[in-house]
Amino acid sequence: MSLLDEVGTYLAAQGIGTLGTNLFLGFAPDAPDQVTVLYEAGGQAPIRAMGQAAGSPVAQRPRLQVVCRDTQYEYATARSKAKSVYAILDGLCSRGDITMSGTRYMWLSAVSEPSLMGRDDAGRVLIVCNYDAIKDPS
Repeated sequence: MSLLDEVGTYLAAQGIGTLGTNLFLGFAPDAPDQVTVLYEAGGQAPIRAMGQAAGSPVAQRPRLQVVCRDTQYEYATARSKAKSVYAILDGLCSRGDITMSGTRYMWLSAVSEPSLMGRDDAGRVLIVCNYDAIKDPS
């Protein structure tokens, strides 16, 4: 599975949303207005070890971006959803590794607090937060 699949499945299990209904991976549909979307957002170079074959890192260090969208007048609702995701993901592995969809995560931490990204073409509010991860290759 990919980072988006692993974290998306985990967030759905935590009650953040339903995949394909109001929780989406890699794209934001035009409807509904209130959605949470996960994007791959680059990251750092993978961790390598002596003797590892090219393309076979010991661990990956991806970055995940979570965008919470709501109608133009629902800033507080979008921010509340982003804070709920933040409460689940930030420091998730601080007490030990966790497994998501069969992949071990050694670190997951917010890069910053959730913040206003702006508005989309329809005027809907977008609240964003980025997360860095260290995980087994998947």
